[in-house]
Amino acid sequence: MSLTALFLDDDADILASAELVLARQGFTFLKAQTPDEARAVLDAQPVDILLLDLNYRRGDTSGEAGLAFLQERLAKTPDLAVVIVTGHSGMSIAIQAMRMGAQDFVVKPWNNDRFLASIRAAIDTPRRVPTNTPPKDLNLERSERDLIKAALERHQFNISSAAKDLGLTRAALYRRMEKHGL
Repeated sequence: MSLTALFLDDDADILASAELVLARQGFTFLKAQTPDEARAVLDAQPVDILLLDLNYRRGDTSGEAGLAFLQERLAKTPDLAVVIVTGHSGMSIAIQAMRMGAQDFVVKPWNNDRFLASIRAAIDTPRRVPTNTPPKDLNLERSERDLIKAALERHQFNISSAAKDLGLTRAALYRRMEKHGL
């Protein structure tokens, strides 16, 4: 049985890359470049997983549009498997999305094995109802570490730039780097 993935991202190149990876794994791949397109797809047919970017306009890194869409979809379909795929929103936004009910997040540009593992885990593991307390599972810890590493690499290990990208102070980034052995 083929699994169906819907990816909401405004970047056609990202969608094409994801389609190549997922098609090789036997997924039926659906894409949307705007929340309205994604709503139309989700209202027309069930999907096994929603891959969700958090920003849909060039230069927007707030993640607000994606978080609003996530909240709306999970209210309508509480058991929908969701993986956040983010490049610029920052760690605090990705963690907020997980608190709202997303099962995992992957940083762009992604590692294909990590991307597929996150998708499979989200599909295979029922979504937990979010609580007011931060999740403390290993998945979140691993994702936080991956996001920090990606930001450091993206900024050639410039701590100030990476901290700004992640929405953290330098001191907070240093503490998290120490926590994760980076």
